[in-house]
Amino acid sequence: MSNKKLLLIVMLPFVLLCLLIVRAEFHLSRGTQWDFAITGYDPRDLLRGHYLRFKLAYDWKTPRNKCSSKQNCSFCLTEVGKQAPIVQKIDTPLAKQCDGFMQYDDHQELLNRFYIAENKAKLAEGLLRQARLDDTAYLRVSINKEGTPHIVDLLIDGQSLKTLLSR
Repeated sequence: MSNKKLLLIVMLPFVLLCLLIVRAEFHLSRGTQWDFAITGYDPRDLLRGHYLRFKLAYDWKTPRNKCSSKQNCSFCLTEVGKQAPIVQKIDTPLAKQCDGFMQYDDHQELLNRFYIAENKAKLAEGLLRQARLDDTAYLRVSINKEGTPHIVDLLIDGQSLKTLLSR
């Protein structure tokens, strides 16, 4: 086997990894960012590593609409200010007329955890305890034109948790 082939075989996984990173960054930069309030957070999830677990606290529009089928359902987001859009569950073709929309499917499972390094867990726990009392914790999500959400950051009182933990 020639050295060029060996080099190509060794470099291929690194090139693919770089392409995945570029794709993720492209998605974050092209998507519309929305802030959702979070509740019920637990900084200690031993089964999944060092993840903060929480639930998104949707501001549901009343009355709460339903979809005709679960496979063709989306969250319609209506912008009402800087944070916490009003959410309504409607059929996907109608959701495309909203200020923003997010597909309602297995992606919701990805929006309930945020990685925190083990050595920053105690500091994060203190910040989150105070945020729970003040209701100032938000998850910033980037949603692309197809309605696929990706977590951008976790905000405490308007500041990035990463920035607060690096001080």
